[in-house]
Amino acid sequence: MTEDQQKQPDGVDEPFTEVVEEEEVEPSVETAVNTDWEGLAANRYDQLVRLQADFENFRRRVDRERVEAEAQTIGKLLSALLPVYDNLERAVRFMPTEGDAKAWRVGVEMTLKGFNEALERLGVEVIATVGEKFDPRLHEAIQQAPSEFADGVVAEELQKGFRWRERILRAALVKVSTGPEVAVEEPLDESGDEHADFEA
Repeated sequence: MTEDQQKQPDGVDEPFTEVVEEEEVEPSVETAVNTDWEGLAANRYDQLVRLQADFENFRRRVDRERVEAEAQTIGKLLSALLPVYDNLERAVRFMPTEGDAKAWRVGVEMTLKGFNEALERLGVEVIATVGEKFDPRLHEAIQQAPSEFADGVVAEELQKGFRWRERILRAALVKVSTGPEVAVEEPLDESGDEHADFEA
């Protein structure tokens, strides 16, 4: 048996194999230098900016849809309740203030006041009318007539209008002024009198 051989316990001669451990290869300086760290960072930053923009758009869309849902809910609710509100206003307007009906009037006024407070809590506002410039977005004109107001100004409110934030729930029914009525002067005769007396 040679020195390159080792006898095993079973008597079989096998060549001796020397195990050589592999050395770890560290990244070369050239590999590290060739990595575009600035480009990689710019790419990651761009992805982050896009993600943030997408999230902001999503949040705005959710907020807009929530506002629209609230407006639709309030609009449907008011569509059912506003006729009751109109009847209460008419009742207060025409109920007597004296006698046995006075107690009934007080009860109706309290009910109407509670109705107004509930609308205010919901963020519903009454549209301004009398003395305001006519605005077709807020007012619905059903009549024009001379009045003490200037031309194009709302002279009388016939039915209240309501809005919620910037959304018109119901336009106000109004009468629009055409300006003060101009008095027509009667013609004078040659003598300067308005009426000439003729003797038979």
